[in-house]
Amino acid sequence: MTDLKSSGDVSEVEPAIAGQTQIKTIRPVLFWSTVGAVCVVLAAGIYISWIVSGNATPVDPGPDPIPGGSRIAILAFQIACPILAATTIGYVVRKSLRERHLCVEAAIVIGSAIAWWHDPLINWFQPVLFYNAGMVNFGNWTENIPGWLSPDGRLMAEPVLMIGMVYIWMPLVMGKIAFWGMARARNRRPALGPVRTFCCGWLAVFILEFPLEIFAVHHRVVGYPATIPALTLWAGQTVQLPFYGPVLWSLVLSSSGALMFFRNKRGQIRVESGIETLRAGARTKSLLRVLAVTGFLHVMAIGAYDVPVNFAGLYAGPTDTYPSYLRTQFCGPDTPRPCPDGTRFDDPRG
Repeated sequence: MTDLKSSGDVSEVEPAIAGQTQIKTIRPVLFWSTVGAVCVVLAAGIYISWIVSGNATPVDPGPDPIPGGSRIAILAFQIACPILAATTIGYVVRKSLRERHLCVEAAIVIGSAIAWWHDPLINWFQPVLFYNAGMVNFGNWTENIPGWLSPDGRLMAEPVLMIGMVYIWMPLVMGKIAFWGMARARNRRPALGPVRTFCCGWLAVFILEFPLEIFAVHHRVVGYPATIPALTLWAGQTVQLPFYGPVLWSLVLSSSGALMFFRNKRGQIRVESGIETLRAGARTKSLLRVLAVTGFLHVMAIGAYDVPVNFAGLYAGPTDTYPSYLRTQFCGPDTPRPCPDGTRFDDPRG
């Protein structure tokens, strides 16, 4: 028979066992802020070496004339994007002043602005993305990235007033749209799980992102020369658009919305969990929060977009010849190398 005194014995032993078996884990804020710090140092080193090396020079659009419709489109983007960036900065500054600390939205803007350096990583193996060289540009910094493979990567025109500004406003604005989609889904169905909730936010972003991409490729603002034909709209034409591109980029943009939406019991964003346990002042904690968000945004952008799109480009199909204002001297006629044409994995015996 069970001794009634045993229940008291167990209660005395349990705390000791619990103390012995407690597993120490790294605080998320320390992990993510470390990733962010590495990204900041890497970005700073790349930008400095790019400028010092003399590679920061404009890329010429070449002899092919830029159509009138394209000129209007690139002008519109170069006006709208700085305005949206300035508006976004004003919003996060006012919100931070009102809350008397650096708000999460400000951390997202800072982190995404730092992440601009990753944009041309999509061309790591070969040309996968072109920008119209008729826009204000200073080439790009890819040849100053350690381990860069694609020859003459600096000859892709990276538009400062368009893409440089996009990395200031788009992750936050699209993140807010994703947040709205998630909140609306949860309000209608409170029991909705996190994956399906996130998908609702992603869909809200994709509905806007997809038409923007279509507009950009059809007005020769951007070009995607290396895509999987079976997964590409208008495959083989210079206006081709890989369907998986907007799908994956919307996933990246939605991640900032998920960061704001899914919080822990303390109301903290997930990447700053554990910050309350640190013996640090308010300014140090704000810095750690920014670094943590920066690390998270880099991991999402590189892992969910750059890596898969790079590998997808290895299975590219042939396309029409792109005009010089898109391909510049990166590849194609009058250059040392052809643009991707689907021959990389051709069977020589076929």
